Amino acid sequence: MTRWMKELRTGIRPHAAGPRAGRLCPGRRRHGSAIIEFAIGSGVLLAVFTGTFEFGYTLVQYNKLQTAVAQGARYASMVPYDSATATPSTAFSSAVRNMVLYGSPSGGTTPAVSRLTAGNVRLDVTFTNGVPGSVKVSIAGYRINALFGTAMLSGKPQATYPYLGVWAPV
Repeated sequence: MTRWMKELRTGIRPHAAGPRAGRLCPGRRRHGSAIIEFAIGSGVLLAVFTGTFEFGYTLVQYNKLQTAVAQGARYASMVPYDSATATPSTAFSSAVRNMVLYGSPSGGTTPAVSRLTAGNVRLDVTFTNGVPGSVKVSIAGYRINALFGTAMLSGKPQATYPYLGVWAPV
């Protein structure tokens, strides 16, 4: 067996002279540092993974809201508008809110996004030259509750579509 193989196997340098004779190699004296490095590294990784999860969860919830709002605005732009003013009738407003909440104008039992209520859905109709020109649906006062924080949405997400339906004021 060669000299360097003995040193590698035993960690002792028998040929050294002076105060370092018979000591372990410099790299062999750090047995406890691996545990400390692991503790620090795992703490940092845990914080990074938690932040990534929070950000991802918030984006998924926002995407669900954006999809629901776009469906509601598209529905509102294509059904007959039955009001003579920019204030929608109760039936029109209720159908649009149900479309945003449940994906159906007739309503449902489980909302598309948890804790979303009809009070969070805002509907604005803009008149152009005395007729409906566009329909805007947005979310107001909705709070996304993540694991370690919340995100308050006010006015976002929103979707605006030109009105393409039949104007039939009552």
